[in-house]
Amino acid sequence: MYLWHDGNVKREEEIRISPFDHGYLYGMGVFETFRTYEGHPFLFDDHIERLQMSCAAIGIQLPYGREQLLRAVEDLYRVYEEQDLYIRLNVSGGARDIGLSSEPYAEPTVLLYAKPIGQRQPAERALETVRLARSTPETSYRLKSHHYMNNLVAKRHLFNQEAEGLFLTKEGFICEGLTSNIFWRYGNQWYTPPLETGALNGITRQFIMEQVPVEERLALLPQLIEADEILCTNSIQEVIAVSSLDGRTFPGLTGQGYQSIRTLFDQVVQTKWSRRKQG
Repeated sequence: MYLWHDGNVKREEEIRISPFDHGYLYGMGVFETFRTYEGHPFLFDDHIERLQMSCAAIGIQLPYGREQLLRAVEDLYRVYEEQDLYIRLNVSGGARDIGLSSEPYAEPTVLLYAKPIGQRQPAERALETVRLARSTPETSYRLKSHHYMNNLVAKRHLFNQEAEGLFLTKEGFICEGLTSNIFWRYGNQWYTPPLETGALNGITRQFIMEQVPVEERLALLPQLIEADEILCTNSIQEVIAVSSLDGRTFPGLTGQGYQSIRTLFDQVVQTKWSRRKQG
């Protein structure tokens, strides 16, 4: 695997990270995942904006701006001989003495992991409720941070390891998937859990809510089971059709909502830099 590490493209075996990096010791770090389409990093500006906000929220001073990070993606694309890529842009606090620190992290470790990704394909998965409740956010809102223990433990609870896990809050409200946001449809109206449940405000979630009328609504599991259609969304697979929830069958790939929203992506994945801008 090739990675971009603090300014240079390197092979994975060439990279050295301090064992005193607070990303390793305390989970002090945030990340973004996205993919390229014919070399274009879809919604790149939205990902960078969220990364910058997340770094600011936990006191990491990000040393690279949008243009430098875009060049890093372009460098990796060339190294991989212009194959489209899965990208994980990772920022950890950097090396510091052992112990909790309140000082800003001025020298973070910045890595872009990259691996070739295949062509876009229609995506369908089963959805399964996990027994473990969703943990509360690290700050006043959910960051895309290194704190993934809740997700990892919940993954082990799945009967079907190929399914997407569905988190409920401790009060029993629909929250989000292990790797995705959740949308559901009654008739022509789409719904999604409000961020007050602790759900991540996913970039794909935000894009869909810019394109389609969606109402944020608290919902219990019986209400979700009665929906006409359910979708999961993330930045790598875009939109995933739910084929079943805890054994109850849903339309999956044949769902009219899935087909309509996938068509939205068909029109923009090779051109759009931000959900708020044209082209």
